Amino acid sequence: MRVPLSMALGATLMTTGLATSSMAVTPEGPASPGPSAGQSQTMTRQVEDVTVTAKISLPPGSDVQGSIVGTLSITHNGNSASMRSGSMTMVDPDDRFLQGAQFVPSGATNAWTSTVPLSADAKSGVYEVSVNAEVAVTTDDGVVNVPIRTTNPVLVPFRAQRNIPMIWTSPTSAPAGSTISVSGAANIRSLGTGDYAPATGQEVKLYFDPTGDAPEALKATLTTDSRGYFTSRQKPGASGKWRAEMSQTDSGARAIWTITSAERERTTTLRQGSVSATQNGHTAGDHLMTHDVVVGLAPAQRRVDIGSLGFTIGGKSGWVSAESQRGEGSFPDGYRVQREMTHAGVGTSTVTFTFNPTHPAGIYDIGLRDAMKACSAPDWDANDAASGASNCTHDVLVQDSTVTTIVVKRASTTTVTASSTSLPAPGTITLSGGVRKVVLVSGGGAQDKPAPNTPVQLYFDPAGASAPVYKKTVRTGSNGTYSTQVSTSTSGKWIAKYPGTSLQAPSRATVTVTVG
Repeated sequence: MRVPLSMALGATLMTTGLATSSMAVTPEGPASPGPSAGQSQTMTRQVEDVTVTAKISLPPGSDVQGSIVGTLSITHNGNSASMRSGSMTMVDPDDRFLQGAQFVPSGATNAWTSTVPLSADAKSGVYEVSVNAEVAVTTDDGVVNVPIRTTNPVLVPFRAQRNIPMIWTSPTSAPAGSTISVSGAANIRSLGTGDYAPATGQEVKLYFDPTGDAPEALKATLTTDSRGYFTSRQKPGASGKWRAEMSQTDSGARAIWTITSAERERTTTLRQGSVSATQNGHTAGDHLMTHDVVVGLAPAQRRVDIGSLGFTIGGKSGWVSAESQRGEGSFPDGYRVQREMTHAGVGTSTVTFTFNPTHPAGIYDIGLRDAMKACSAPDWDANDAASGASNCTHDVLVQDSTVTTIVVKRASTTTVTASSTSLPAPGTITLSGGVRKVVLVSGGGAQDKPAPNTPVQLYFDPAGASAPVYKKTVRTGSNGTYSTQVSTSTSGKWIAKYPGTSLQAPSRATVTVTVG
């Protein structure tokens, strides 16, 4: 299966330099260059009083497709020059003789080109380049014909162009701490036809350059599969740039592709899960990422990121659902909401749920239905020219009502104050405060109310490197407040924690007390 040349757009390629051949007098490079030397040599010939210096220039080693064009440029001490006859010839790595067309004007003064056609099965490797031409130089005394010939063939390496047409992260933006997929496709182009086919068995190094001052790091060394694909599950830990690189080899050029991903801040527990399905021999799947929700008196939104697994993309009819496992208030039988997925690029979709204060608190099942496309080659749209079969199947139905969960809790607030925040010596102080909770109220709705008979855990965090130490637990009274005496001998922070429940979010407050 061939892949269209359009897949190559955007790839950054590092290729070999130009190579030239030498006829005689003063070589600028080694006399017997090796296959990867990338040399530049000149050919100088004198006939009567006319001296001609010629150079044959070849394209970069991986810029070749279908033919090789050499440019013969000269300098001379006459008045003008023209090409009488001649061409460039080659011997390919299979020892086949390749005859170039006659030199024709290149458009530049004193420069001509000869094109050597390549066979469809032309291989990467070292080509022997020779020139046999005759240049007519006009002088004040007439025209002098000067032969331009290479004494020995020049060894020029031509490499197949390897290409990473794209890499992608799935998703491109995710909550902090999420595991994402970094995937890509690699192709290799025929010297003879210019067509791309999957680059199989190629080593790809995956680097991550986080935003900020941290250095770029090698995250994985991968090998492309029979389809030219590579993929890796990664937890980047920051926003930044991903770089996939195939190094240069004797037969292929270096290829690089970069893409960025973003990590969003989160303040609650991360939730993620995966689901996949196989149909018609193709496997597709999604990875869902989100985090828990704390709802106050205002509605709270929570985004769910959907990243396709491997080399699949979501369809146009997918949705994500959230269904509570318990009923409360106006929803005694539970609550269910479903949102259509918004597609945001290759392998990436999102949905956003809004949770109101009166929606049931507790555990929600997060489900998904996605009609996906899975492909067997880097070209996601074309057909296999040989068989007429599509590279992709568009009907892999991925569906699960419990891919992951999120926990929705109502907000709480805790306060703490000290009877004195500065003591001349160790002593006793009074810590006071209260707890308030967002709760459902009879008749409908939700209110932020004082929380009676609620435990408050007190910790002391001494100044310095020591960890907080648990001291005691007190309970609020009927008005939601508490007051208790504590002994303090060193400076530090007193921490009041309400631990929360399955329906109520925890909260905390601190006060600093200085001793001495």
